[in-house]
Amino acid sequence: MKKKVSIITAITFLLFFLPTQILAAGGGGAEEAASEPSGMLVLALTVMSLLTLIVMMVFSFRDNG
Repeated sequence: MKKKVSIITAITFLLFFLPTQILAAGGGGAEEAASEPSGMLVLALTVMSLLTLIVMMVFSFRDNG
């Protein structure tokens, strides 16, 4: 049980901490606001999207046999 709680805590921490750090690293210049998003932001959002899809498939197979 302790192992599950630690894993859930670590994942939750990363899901809240990673986007905050990426968005904070973007700076605040006016010309930067109109430019394209940074590569790290796109990478982080892509990884989180893929992980969400994988988790949803696992839950679907597990629930529906």
